[in-house]
Amino acid sequence: MTRRLEFWELTACGAAAGGTGVWGLAAAARVGWLRAFLDLFPHSSWDALTWVLIPVLLLLSPAAQGAIVARLAAPRPAPVWRGVAGSVAGTLLVLLAASALALALIRRLPAPVLGVLARTLPQTLILGCGGLLVGGWLLAAGRLLRSPRLRGAAFPIAVLIGGAVWLRARGWVLAAAYVLDRAEVVAFFLAVVFGGAFGAAWSVQRAAAANLTGPDAGGYNVRASSGPMRPGETGEESFPSMVRK
Repeated sequence: MTRRLEFWELTACGAAAGGTGVWGLAAAARVGWLRAFLDLFPHSSWDALTWVLIPVLLLLSPAAQGAIVARLAAPRPAPVWRGVAGSVAGTLLVLLAASALALALIRRLPAPVLGVLARTLPQTLILGCGGLLVGGWLLAAGRLLRSPRLRGAAFPIAVLIGGAVWLRARGWVLAAAYVLDRAEVVAFFLAVVFGGAFGAAWSVQRAAAANLTGPDAGGYNVRASSGPMRPGETGEESFPSMVRK
């Protein structure tokens, strides 16, 4: 497998993991689970608890995304912290870039155009990301099972599943999309799906490349010259030196 294909596969797996995490968090908030959690504590501590809880919950999805991408790295798992750091950095970078772009569009585009974009763009992106999430999870399963056939068929299967669900249960699909009904939630969802996935895949692939080319590449010494090998260059002691001991 080429490094480019490896990168895009890890990115798709990260997009599925991060997007599912953000959607699950939004759904939990919508049905009242977060409020039920706050009810476990005295009302006077809610303000202080919220200042701690919100950052933790926001970091939970990128952290899980980075850990999953690190686990799926080939030929062996990468350090988890590399995936988490790349995911968080990518998410923040896309959030900042999207904020700057949104401010520029608000200042330059007329109000009717902004209204149309505000009504159609978020849901269109979310519905499109649904296929990415399904294909990414199938791809992750193929990587875990070491199944080239499942990896190759992941996105065609996702397209078929998405088309069938859209025809048979369109209401369920729209209801799932409407969980992300606020602009800030949509922005965070897209930042994790794209920015977090790209950042995690890039960071993990850099770590894998370092492990393959560094002095401790899987326990093997990497030779930079093409000359004849001398005793002791393989990481083992030569026979005469062993006898002298």
